[in-house]
Parts: sequence; C-alpha cells; structure tokens
Amino acid sequence: MNDEIHEIPLDEIIVSDWNVRRSEPDKDLEELAASIAKHGLLQPVVLMGEHGNPPYWLIVGQRRFLAHRDVLRRKKIRAIFAGKLNRIQASIRSLVENMTRTDLNYADAAKAITYLYRQMDRDERKVKAETGLSLQRIRQYVDIEERASPKMKGKLRSKKVTPIDVQRVLRAASGDIDKADRLLEKMERQKFTTYQKKRMVEYGEEHPHANDDKIIEEAQRPVVERTILVKLSDKARAGLEKAAQKLAMSPDEVAAQAVEDWLSRKGFISA
Repeated sequence: MNDEIHEIPLDEIIVSDWNVRRSEPDKDLEELAASIAKHGLLQPVVLMGEHGNPPYWLIVGQRRFLAHRDVLRRKKIRAIFAGKLNRIQASIRSLVENMTRTDLNYADAAKAITYLYRQMDRDERKVKAETGLSLQRIRQYVDIEERASPKMKGKLRSKKVTPIDVQRVLRAASGDIDKADRLLEKMERQKFTTYQKKRMVEYGEEHPHANDDKIIEEAQRPVVERTILVKLSDKARAGLEKAAQKLAMSPDEVAAQAVEDWLSRKGFISA
C-alpha cells in the first residue's frame, strides 16, 4: 500500500459494497464531525483505485467520509490508496481495519467473516490466517450468520441479546427457526439465569419435538445450584475477562467451561 496522503474530492469517491460496516454508519456522526473540526482528520480514509484516475472506491473510513460530506460539508478528504485489490482482499482489509477500531456491529462482522469463509473454500484456518481471529470465534460468526433468523440478527444489532444466547436457542430448537425465535423472546423476557439457559439447551436437544412452552417450563424447574468460590490471581482474572469478552460469554460460563475441560483432559470426568 502507498502511504502517501492525498486530498481527494468527495464527489470522486464511491462507498464500496465491500465495506463491511453496514449497520448505522451515520451513528454519532455529529460527535465525530466535531472531533474532526477541532483536531483534524487524524487517520486518512483508505481508497481502492489508481490516484489520478477516478472514481475511487472507499474500503475503510465510511463514517469519516460521511462526517466530511454530510455534516462538515467539506469538498475534499485526506486519503491513502490501498493499491490493486480483488474483492476478497478488499473485504479482508475493511474487516481487519474496522475490527481493530471501535465496536463493529456483531451482525456486520458475522456477515463479513462468513463471506470470507465461503470464498476461502469454507476453510476456517485460512480465515484465521487472514484476520487473526480465533477458530472458535470464526465458527460462532459463521454459525450465527448461516442459521440465525433476521429477527435474531436484529436483536444482535441492537445488543438486546448476546451471540452465545442466539446459539443456545438455535440448539434448543433443533433447527426450528420459528421455535428458536419464540425461545429467545421468552428467555429474554423472563431473564433466565445461566443455569436455566443451559437447562433449556439440554432439554431441547433431548426432546426435539417439545414445543417452546414446554422447553421454557422445564428450564425453569427449581434446582439446587452449587456455587464454588475460587480465588484467582490478577493475571488469571484478567485472562478470564479477556476470554469472556472475546467469546461473548459471561466470566462464570468461561470459568465453568475451563474447569470442566481441564477435569476432562486429566481423566477426572468420564466421556
């Protein structure tokens, strides 16, 4: 990529379909524009094309572009050129740039990751090599993009539910998307505990023909939960919080899974 910065007229730039940020690109534009007006554009946008031969395609910096055009009413923007990229390379560049910045919407990230996964012969290791994401996170993105309903993706966009909860209801519904939608609504409304969510999945998988009301009823049956308090070092606690954020799980869920995996590997839990 050429790092030379150019002043490019906004009317020579087209927002590429390869830009991964699809949801709410105009969110908080006033704040971004105020920052640009005060401090200048600290990070140029990234364009694809050959300088001097417009139009150019924007692949990184959609919100910066919109702030210049729609709020600040500027005529030009500082930009660098990514060189000659094909569609896959442009998508990778846009994805990596957006994910290392502020919160890229989960549904947008899942869509972009799944696109790369399909283009790369459904080889998750190739996606990992290009993006740096863990295999578990890639699998979660692909699973949700390929199986979740539009309603579920809408809840993810609005951050009303977590990715792991979407995966739970998909498992509990045994492939019935309408049932999964109803389970998610009821689980959200009734504020299920972690145990109740786990029980919902177990019962749903064991009884694939059970309706959503029955699954919810069984998940809410009273049980005695055993709580174990474990003292963690600062290093372990930081690692636990990092894992929870990366895996979109609660710290309790990550800790329980880690303990179970360790006990299983050591032979203390039978297969």
